[in-house]
Amino acid sequence: MDSLYANPFYYEIAFSYRDIPKEVQVMQDVIRRYSLIPVRRVLELGCGNSPHMQELLQLGYSYVGIDLSPEMLQYSQQKAQRLGKPVELYRQDMNDFQLDSPVDFTFIMLGSLYVASTRELISHFASVNRALNPGGLYFLDWCVDFSWLADITDNWIAERDGITVEVNHSTELLNYIEQTFRERITLLVRDGNQVRRIQQDSIRRAIYPQEFLLITDQQGFEFIGWWNDWNLDSPLAGTEEQVVRPICVLRKR
Repeated sequence: MDSLYANPFYYEIAFSYRDIPKEVQVMQDVIRRYSLIPVRRVLELGCGNSPHMQELLQLGYSYVGIDLSPEMLQYSQQKAQRLGKPVELYRQDMNDFQLDSPVDFTFIMLGSLYVASTRELISHFASVNRALNPGGLYFLDWCVDFSWLADITDNWIAERDGITVEVNHSTELLNYIEQTFRERITLLVRDGNQVRRIQQDSIRRAIYPQEFLLITDQQGFEFIGWWNDWNLDSPLAGTEEQVVRPICVLRKR
């Protein structure tokens, strides 16, 4: 069975439901409201196929991306070459990385903060602190869990140029004390006469609000806020019936 992250083209189709220009606009609004420094150089953690790269480059930002998948990094590099824009892409672990020069804004998308332990979580925020200029922001999408671990299944279908990708996403609780769960993403791809099954299994640790606030404070970040469904007019109060794609913003002291 093929690995999900070794297939960036099909991955891109699978998650193409997002409104990328709108998401970049929200990030720009966050920068205007909360950044204490001018933003010229941005870093995407777990950049994958770098879906926001084109919009950011066109707005004049310098783009830096890190990921562990060589296939994803190659795909992103080819995308940048087609745009005729220089970018910096590095194969590094987001939980322990080092940049040659700092950035002004860091972001991570679609809950891609993959940690298996508290030690890794602390190391992650320490690495981000090293990479970010003082007064710069860390923007996190869907990385904080506002409900208790549960077994969840979600399905959707995406299409592009005659290619159909059926996606199944599921989570399975493993250990509620260690806050670990198994995440499985499966793609069933129909590309012409070819049918392929692509799957990725990961063991992850849930990240809850209070420990998130404690660890980020200890690692030198100021909490700015969190909002429901990418809407800066909908700050989370803890009484919502449903939390959908929450975003969170931190600022380096």
